[in-house]
Formats: sequence, structure tokens, C-alpha cells
Amino acid sequence: MHATKAIPNIVLTYFNIQGVGEKVRLALTLGQVPFTDTRVPFPEWPAMKPTTPYGQLPLMTIDDEPPFAQSAAMLRYAGKLATANGCPLYPDEDFLKIEEAVGFVSDIQREWRIPVYIGLSPGALGHDPDADNSEVIKKVRTDFVSNTLPKYLTFLTAKLASSPYLCGSHPTIADCELIPVLNRMTCGQVDHVPTTCLDDFPQVKAYVARFMALEAVKAWYDSQQS
Repeated sequence: MHATKAIPNIVLTYFNIQGVGEKVRLALTLGQVPFTDTRVPFPEWPAMKPTTPYGQLPLMTIDDEPPFAQSAAMLRYAGKLATANGCPLYPDEDFLKIEEAVGFVSDIQREWRIPVYIGLSPGALGHDPDADNSEVIKKVRTDFVSNTLPKYLTFLTAKLASSPYLCGSHPTIADCELIPVLNRMTCGQVDHVPTTCLDDFPQVKAYVARFMALEAVKAWYDSQQS
């Protein structure tokens, strides 16, 4: 008789935002993998930063071992745990299909990163941080909404034409990665990126609503409101 492998004790440490940590939270939540969700207040980060492997969050601690960094690795690990737990977020038989979808999401994120960060760190993108960059920010974000985003939403609509999720009939780690990105675009908190930016793509809006209505996902976000 084989002993049942114990579920690891997982602590996920990130800021009190969705950001790159949310995909990992979603994968663990969907997979019904218990974890401690530690949120770091921004004022505490400067003192904590030198103690992290790469000067960044999130971190994942497993069974009190030294922490792991890199959210992409955490997402795949969470997907493996979820799959072993009966929720096929990252099954071996769909490896290439899922990795292709993850790559597609990475393309969207790469394009989205500049419109977001130009408002946060214009100096890092070659603009004078002491100047009034409001018109530059508006132009970059408006161009993204008008030109870049529709291209990817068209691709996404095509992918969703034959299945409810990116890789088939059930969500995978690719969906866990994409949904927070789309929710960020429609949250109304990024100037010049309207909450209606997905409205011309009803299949994409339906996809987001479908994922957000999953019982585990809904319970997760309901718990964040309490």
C-alpha cells in the first residue's frame, strides 16, 4: 500500500494587488490547493526587497523551504498540483496546446506593459520623468486601445470560436494568466483605457464572464470583498 503524498504547505507572498501574483492565486484556488495568501504593504517593501532572491515579488514558500521566485514557474507548479488534485489546469497530454496559449497571453502582456508603465515610470521608457507626460500617456494608451488591442482580441475571438476556454472545455493555467490581464484593462483605473474596451468583442466578454462565474473563482473574489 502506497502512502498518500501530503499536500505541501504553500505560502504565496505578494503585494495587495492582482498583478502577476493573481494568476498563481487563481490556479491554486481553482485546483483547491490550500495556500496562505500573504499580502505585503507597499511601505514594507523597501526593507524586504534586499532579502528576496531577485529583488522582486511574488515569492512562494513550500514546506518552510527557501522561497522560490518567478511567477511563471509558480503558475506551472500550481497547475501541476491542481492537475494532481483532479482539476486539469496543466495536464501532460495538453502540454503543447497550453504552452502555445500561454505564449499568446505573453504577447498580449508584452504589448500591454508599455501603456501601463508609461504612466508609472515614464523615465524608464525614455521620457523626462519631471516633465508633463500626460499627452504622451494619452497617445500611447489610446493607440493601444484603438489599434493593438483589437488585433489580439480578434485572435482571441477565433480561439474561442470552438471552445469555451483557451485550450478546450475546461480552464487551464493559460486562462488563469489571461483573465487578470483583461480584468485590469476593464477596471476603469487606467486612464484612457475605457471599461468598454472589450465591448466590440462579445465572445471575449462572454469568456471573461464565464471564467469569473466559476464557483471557485466567484468564491475567491467574494472573499476579497469581505
